[in-house]
Amino acid sequence: MRNRRRFLRDALALVAAGPGLAQAAAEPSAGARDFDALWGAIDRDYAYLERGQDWRGARERWRPRAVQARTREALVAALEGALAELNDEHVTLDAHLPGSARPVPMATDLWALWEGRDAVVAAVRAGSVADVAGAVPGMRVVAIQGAPADQAVRKLLRRSRQADPRARDWALRRLLAGPWSGTLALDVAIGGRPRRLEIAREDIPPAGTPPLIARRIGEDRALAYLRVKDNLGEPGLVQHFDAALQQMRAARGLILDLRETQSGGSPEVARALLGRFITAESPWIVRVPRAGPVAADTPAERVSPRGPFAYTGRTLVLVDRWTAGEAESLAAGLEAAARATLVGTPMAGLRGQARELRLPASGIVLRYPALRVFHANGTPREVVRPAVPVDIVAPSGGPGDPILYQALKLLEAV
Repeated sequence: MRNRRRFLRDALALVAAGPGLAQAAAEPSAGARDFDALWGAIDRDYAYLERGQDWRGARERWRPRAVQARTREALVAALEGALAELNDEHVTLDAHLPGSARPVPMATDLWALWEGRDAVVAAVRAGSVADVAGAVPGMRVVAIQGAPADQAVRKLLRRSRQADPRARDWALRRLLAGPWSGTLALDVAIGGRPRRLEIAREDIPPAGTPPLIARRIGEDRALAYLRVKDNLGEPGLVQHFDAALQQMRAARGLILDLRETQSGGSPEVARALLGRFITAESPWIVRVPRAGPVAADTPAERVSPRGPFAYTGRTLVLVDRWTAGEAESLAAGLEAAARATLVGTPMAGLRGQARELRLPASGIVLRYPALRVFHANGTPREVVRPAVPVDIVAPSGGPGDPILYQALKLLEAV
């Protein structure tokens, strides 16, 4: 009876206060609106939602925290917690906290994977903080922030995902990315000898770099070298690329270096660059929604020649773990449409083509793959491998850049 009287009193108070207050009481919080928009986008459109991922359970676990969030920091923590359950490096927010994990590969310098029971670093970004701290390809990670590597990975994953190889690799790389700010402490074994590495992370904007490096190389300077600098998303790159290609058009061979394209990019820019290497309209990539496997007769997107001439000399494309997103599409398209040869290591393996959604209350931007992407031959883009693989743990040849060395060796032999 007492509860009934309290309910009637509260209802009468809302009516007496007018329709504005009654409507406000019924509206969801800002955190709820943002969470529902994010959760709904993933539920409807995320191209890689799998049966083993308890996305509805993630809503139950993380929505209350978003609803209760009274600060932007608390909201970001709730959104990050939900997205982490997807175990996908290609699902990101444009906001983060000092303790948030750095996105892979965009803001990290270590690439690792599980080889049996061992956590092994497969690649270290040259000149990075980790490189300077002494990290080397092939080293075994024994402990991360004082916890055994396997234990740290299991703690990060839900129980249902702990035996999934892809999820375990995702968790390992996420842990080795470290926080945006702070120190990443690693116990490692290099050549069988134990060592402690402390890698300082600082949340500072990247320094501005030129969009493209272009130069003549080789013993007789008859080869062209073009290195794209992490801006396949900037339309201005196309103009720089066209100008460089004009100067290099007489080169007997060309090396296109895509090893600093870790931030993904734009399909339009990738298509524009590819158009300078073909003489006729050609299939280059396949993009499909998430339902079912790609059919053998699924039509590939086609790319047309662009510009006053096409470069038709031998083209080698350098790739590694920091070749990501649309750079992976460009590499696959160059192989399919321009008969280019990929040289290097496996790429980042980011799945799908990203879509952006601005959340309604906070304005935070969610990026997630809404289309699956395939090589024109039907191979999923994330498992495309270079035709000329380079072992950077035990490289052949002299000191320096083993991937560039192999490319030069191939072109000089022609």
